[in-house]
Amino acid sequence: MLKRAQPLITLGVFALVAYALYLAFLVVPNERVMGPVQRIFYFHVGSAFAAYCSIAVVLVSSIAYLATYRPSFDIVNHAAGEVGFLFCTIVLFTGMIWGYSAWNTPFRLEPRLISFLLLWLLFLGFNLLRLFGDEEKMGKHCAVLGILGAITVPLMVYSIKLLPQFAQLHPQVVERGGLHDASMKHAFAFGSLAVISLQFLLLWIRARIGFLEHTRRLL
Repeated sequence: MLKRAQPLITLGVFALVAYALYLAFLVVPNERVMGPVQRIFYFHVGSAFAAYCSIAVVLVSSIAYLATYRPSFDIVNHAAGEVGFLFCTIVLFTGMIWGYSAWNTPFRLEPRLISFLLLWLLFLGFNLLRLFGDEEKMGKHCAVLGILGAITVPLMVYSIKLLPQFAQLHPQVVERGGLHDASMKHAFAFGSLAVISLQFLLLWIRARIGFLEHTRRLL
């Protein structure tokens, strides 16, 4: 049933992404201080949410695989690790674009940026292990690394609260009510929903490819 619905789901997700782009670039006014570059925010934060969703799938599938050693959990783990790394990369590079405009440098040594870079490196290692690791032990090793990566997420999310505001630079736009215009809140909500929906669509497609590859190896 899901397979038959895939064209409609795909069309719906792309329509949502198109609407989010329309809001972010044609409806929302320029932010008073940051100017046009602030429009990255509507997809930067959504990409972070999308990455966390994939990493949550990595965590659940990693635990399930270590408990059962069923190949299906490893296939889902592999798919979620790839998609999660993709969105972590989007977050990292859109953040660098924003940072260059705000701080005149793409990267600063402050809590959230350092912890997110650590998360990105862990999932880079996860995907490199999938490419070059020992096939017999790959599932177990990736499951352990996936759990370690998932544990990093709460540390990264709350790292901004561990030090006083003067000791770190990462803004708390949503938490501090920084979206003053109603259209900004609207664009933020739909931008986040669009990116999260795209993440689940990519995860679904990648997992299906993984199951097809597994079936072909068994033949």
